[in-house]
Amino acid sequence: MSLKQITIYIEEFDHDFYNRILRDITNIETCNVHSFHSILDIKPGTIQESAVFLFWNDATVLEKQKFIFEQFPESPYILLSIAPLSPSELARAAHPTFLHLSEPSYTVSILDLVLNFAERLIEDMNRSIAYDKIREKVIVLQNVFEESLDILMQIDPGTKQIINANKQAVVVLEYPLEEIVGKEFSFFMPPVEVDEDEEFQGNLIESTALKTKSGHLIPTESSFRLFPVNGKMAIWATFRDITERKRSQEQVKNQKAFYEFILDNLDSDIAVLNSNFQYEYTNPVFLSNKDIRKWIFKKTDEELAARLDLPNDFHEKRKKYLEIAAKENEIVQFEELIQDSNDKVTYLLRKYIPIDDTETDQKRIISFGVDITERKLSEERITYLAYYDALTGLSNRTLFIDHANQALKNHKSTETLLAFYFFDIDNFKFINDSLGHTKGDILLQMVGARLKRVMTEVDTVARFGGDEFAILKVDVPNKSAAAEFAQKILDILSQPFHIMGRDLFTTISMGIALSPNDGISSSELLKNSDMAMYKAKELGRNNYKFYTNELILRSEKRLYIENSLRKAIQNEELVLFFQPKISTLTNQVCGAEALIRWKHPERGWVPPVEFIPVAEDSGIIERIGDWVLEEACQLKKEWKKQNLPAFPVSINVSGKQLARANWSHRVQSTILQYDINPEEIELELTESSIMENPEKSIEAFEYLSGLGIKVSIDDFGTGYSSLSYLKKINADVLKIDRSFVIDLELNEDDRAICKAIINMAHSLGMEVIAEGVENPAQRDLLHDLGCHMIQGYLYSKPLPALDFVEFVKKFNESAQTK
Repeated sequence: MSLKQITIYIEEFDHDFYNRILRDITNIETCNVHSFHSILDIKPGTIQESAVFLFWNDATVLEKQKFIFEQFPESPYILLSIAPLSPSELARAAHPTFLHLSEPSYTVSILDLVLNFAERLIEDMNRSIAYDKIREKVIVLQNVFEESLDILMQIDPGTKQIINANKQAVVVLEYPLEEIVGKEFSFFMPPVEVDEDEEFQGNLIESTALKTKSGHLIPTESSFRLFPVNGKMAIWATFRDITERKRSQEQVKNQKAFYEFILDNLDSDIAVLNSNFQYEYTNPVFLSNKDIRKWIFKKTDEELAARLDLPNDFHEKRKKYLEIAAKENEIVQFEELIQDSNDKVTYLLRKYIPIDDTETDQKRIISFGVDITERKLSEERITYLAYYDALTGLSNRTLFIDHANQALKNHKSTETLLAFYFFDIDNFKFINDSLGHTKGDILLQMVGARLKRVMTEVDTVARFGGDEFAILKVDVPNKSAAAEFAQKILDILSQPFHIMGRDLFTTISMGIALSPNDGISSSELLKNSDMAMYKAKELGRNNYKFYTNELILRSEKRLYIENSLRKAIQNEELVLFFQPKISTLTNQVCGAEALIRWKHPERGWVPPVEFIPVAEDSGIIERIGDWVLEEACQLKKEWKKQNLPAFPVSINVSGKQLARANWSHRVQSTILQYDINPEEIELELTESSIMENPEKSIEAFEYLSGLGIKVSIDDFGTGYSSLSYLKKINADVLKIDRSFVIDLELNEDDRAICKAIINMAHSLGMEVIAEGVENPAQRDLLHDLGCHMIQGYLYSKPLPALDFVEFVKKFNESAQTK
């Protein structure tokens, strides 16, 4: 007996029959036998395949049978019994094949027969199971074949005809299955060059396509493999529709081309570097040279610097920021300056943006550079303009004060001085107005150029605006050395300036303040040097003056006068005096000059020479001028009621009044307000006030002359007037300055000047008045020369309004009786 294919599991039982069966089974050498206490104790995972169970018919037999059916449905079992088994017992508990052994009928032959039958049952069951599995696989394959979303075909390798096709093929190719089967598979494929060996070895063929019944081409990804079908070899062809993939690839391709187009046409430079800081992409702005753009692939900034002959700090700086961006995984931004072989300077604002490439698991860095050259140059220009004078290129006031503060802070020596020089060009306004602003600007530029040539590296020279300049010299040995330098500046600036075909001579007035004696702050030293400059102007210009304590006293006095003068207008401390004008023909009062006087509550009468210049410099003269005009008109109205002769009253006009846009209209409205005859008002102005703004003066006096108001030119011959302007103003009266009258009877030159002025006035149809006449000899000489009017102490000093009225009445009565 041979039972090599089964393993026997027998339930133990305390009986001779059990021992007999176990003995007979164990005599079978090739059979594996295992005994167990109860079948219910068997764990399913411990049983080998091809098992046969032997268990006893007892009270739990049905429970054991159920256990075998549930846990080991593929294993047969044999029911053992001491007593014979009735048909009903066998039907209830035995194996479906009624395999059983009972002691009364037991023999070794019956045991062998039962075990062999059990073995054949196991073999049949195994074959059935294997067949079922094959069937399941076939069904699965058929389902896969039919339900696949890929197009599947079975092709005869000999005829290349299609044996079968799945549902997807029918749907996609638009042919019914019967029209597909039997056709050569090439019918559905556009011609492609395919190596048959490769085809049938199962290689994947890319970029193939299938042609549908309607003529559409469907891009596919295909593979061909040999496979047995119904005992014959067939080609299993798989076609995967990759239309969407192709579309996506095309979109990606187009998108890539689109973004590359954008990157290639950006004004900013773009580059991509790998984790080794090697370039993988650069746009044309990054490198305009195509050859270098091709060359730079997988190159570093160090290699780029060597190729373009750039300095070492170029790639060292970039590498430093690249490492920071990679290590910190943060955007890094910095500015860089690049100078090429042609010395062209470019400023770039560069950003390094780290990104993680999920496909390669590598870090890349995007380099983004924006050209900020224009902005940087603008910033430099703004900075330059903030600290330098745009016209001359010298330092401006801000930079000068900054240098001065630093010099004062760092100056520790007790043996040397810091010298502050402050000066302006004498009569620069006249030069500007006469020659034009263009030539004036050229003069300022040439002055700046000359000053630069005499400055040391530690000196600072600045233009404060207009024609004002300042110089700071450090470590000046003594006051004498400061004076020598001042004289040097005066000398070089007194040399002629050749401007647009003509030589122009200039002079300057300079003030000097020395630290620490004259101040310890820049503001104090500038103020004191400015004060000293005005003192130099008072002394005749074209010189320099050191600051002294006397100047501060003068400054304090001037400030005191200015403040008091402002109060004087409010407190009605100003009064008008009148000096009569006498006609040389009638010997009667023919006019009067209104002169302002100031009676200070503490100082008494303040001389005009003391407060008029302060009023001019401070601008108070405009308010005073308006008050004088209104006061004179009011008095003229009262004198008219008193039947005083209707002679003109002359009123002095300041250059600052002339500069006002509405001044002439102010004069007109005041005259109309007091109902004064315009011919009874005479506006008297000096040559210098006219020349401050000649065009504006001409415009104003043309308007006033049209109203009938007379115009008188005071101090004629002492200023810088132009006869052409004098003619354009159409003045009515010329006043000979007292400096030509005081020695008239003794000085032939004065007589000649007076004669020339009088003759010129006659030729222009103008009247002439001489001021400062103090004796009869002067009066007679002027009468003989043809002077029309005389004013001076010979007749009367300036008088208060009431005294003047009395003088007029008495003088005219006296003249009539003679």
